[in-house]
Amino acid sequence: MRRYWKSSLFSSLMILIAVFVVFNQKFSLGGIEIGSDAVLGLKLGLDLQGGSHLVYQSDLKNEIGESIPPTKTQMQALIKTIERRVNSSGLGEPIIQLLGDDRLLIQLPGIVDPERAKKLIGETARLEFKHRFTDASDPVDAVINEGVLNSYIGLYPTSTSEVDARNNSTDKKDNGTDPVAPPLGVFVKFSENSYSVFKQLHENIVQSLESPGYDRLQVEVSGNDDARRFELLGTFITETSEKSEFVFMIPSNYYKTVEEAKNALGESPKFELLSILLGQRDEVIGLTGEDLKRAYPGQHQTTNKPIINIEFNEGGTRKFAELTTDIAGTNDRIAIFLDQNELISPVVNQPILGGAAFIDGPTFTIDRVNDLALMLESGRLPVPIKLLQERDVDAVLGADSLSKSYYAAGVGLLLVVVFMILYYRIPGLFASIALFFYCLLVIAVFKLLSVTLTLSGIAAAILSVGMAVDANILIFERLKEELRLGRTLSMAVNMGFSRAWPAIRDSNVSTLITCLILFWFADQLGATIVKGFAVTLSIGVILSMISALMITQTILKVASNSFLSKFLYLYVPAGRKDIG
Repeated sequence: MRRYWKSSLFSSLMILIAVFVVFNQKFSLGGIEIGSDAVLGLKLGLDLQGGSHLVYQSDLKNEIGESIPPTKTQMQALIKTIERRVNSSGLGEPIIQLLGDDRLLIQLPGIVDPERAKKLIGETARLEFKHRFTDASDPVDAVINEGVLNSYIGLYPTSTSEVDARNNSTDKKDNGTDPVAPPLGVFVKFSENSYSVFKQLHENIVQSLESPGYDRLQVEVSGNDDARRFELLGTFITETSEKSEFVFMIPSNYYKTVEEAKNALGESPKFELLSILLGQRDEVIGLTGEDLKRAYPGQHQTTNKPIINIEFNEGGTRKFAELTTDIAGTNDRIAIFLDQNELISPVVNQPILGGAAFIDGPTFTIDRVNDLALMLESGRLPVPIKLLQERDVDAVLGADSLSKSYYAAGVGLLLVVVFMILYYRIPGLFASIALFFYCLLVIAVFKLLSVTLTLSGIAAAILSVGMAVDANILIFERLKEELRLGRTLSMAVNMGFSRAWPAIRDSNVSTLITCLILFWFADQLGATIVKGFAVTLSIGVILSMISALMITQTILKVASNSFLSKFLYLYVPAGRKDIG
């Protein structure tokens, strides 16, 4: 028995590893998480646990908007980018197949958040950093001031009912306060050209009220010995019914009546637009995601809120240092945009010269931060894509049907074991033991390699069990023939294996070649069912050879040197009396 200690040790070690892998639902190996929440920690396919079925098509276009086909390299890069995004997101591992030259089939088994998956797959992350100026001052087009024809003081047009309501307010009377005086305004007549320029400026200032910052006009009214300078929002400037005329509201604390204003400024005061005070203005500085070296999620050390840590490359570090140096200590901000959507606009207290910073936001969640970091890390998709088809897939086998399938598989395996023991006796018992260990090895390899198990894969696994039994039958039949020639049990075992090996090798190699052909055609046509069948069957065939040649052979060789060697009639099929 000492001659077989190496093969016995190797077989025992292999079986122990398989037992550990199979009976541990989840475990970590080299930092990689192995296993799942499914039965025995296996990875189940779309037909066993349901999920999402998505088909995307390339949306690549040339400069004039015509659709053009992507290259094979672009599609392969697209597959890798999508795999990296989904694998790292915790949504599971996608099954991605290339359909034709420009379409992708993406299956997400067990997915519970298809909208998040679609968003993660399809979004193209365009990160951009801009210098946001606050309260900047822009000059007014000289054409406007040059086109001022005349100006005069009057009542600013407002709702009469509103003024009367305020003047007749009970609260005002009870408090003994003075009635609300109507606001004053300076009416300005522009030339035709000046009017059109100012009208556009006025529209822009009014529109700025819809943004976080708002623009204002700084004006000056002067005459006699008085001059008043003030700022106005767009809503305090109104176009009158007169042609090419606007009225600008004068702050109420300057003058109480029209007569008082005219006495101070004269009948026709001088009017001038001094500057445009910008609430905020974003300036492109050339710092984008192209300059990003790394992006990863984290938590703020003080608040523990989710953040995105970013690190720039050499060029990005230089640009970011220049930006933060200019902004530090001012009211200006860094406006950070992702696909034209503003993420955050933080102030800078001091220059950041090391090229590392973080992004946070009031609506950031852990999932959102993870997704954003992945999109920033992956950058833009190599090829723009559009969703052609979306389908939620229910499991073909429900929980009840799946449990019945396990029961049926167990009963089938038991019947094979009973047959092998009753007919082949002691070798059949050894083959049954080897068959049990073979099943453990198959499940362990499926789990370690993250093989997606589908209905077709289960069929292939069952077929490989039959092939494993077939290899043992070939060995036992050769063993019987050697014993009939009068050889000792030990010699018959050696000769039986050596002479059965060519038949086992040829049959299994032909099956592996068939699997290779099936895999190639399935990969080209996007037939995931056939591809899964080919992969599962090839693994089963290889392991069946290992099981027959390592485990069964080792057990038989050890038994041939034990007391069991005295009962040769137990090593031949039942009913044979010619060997004793």
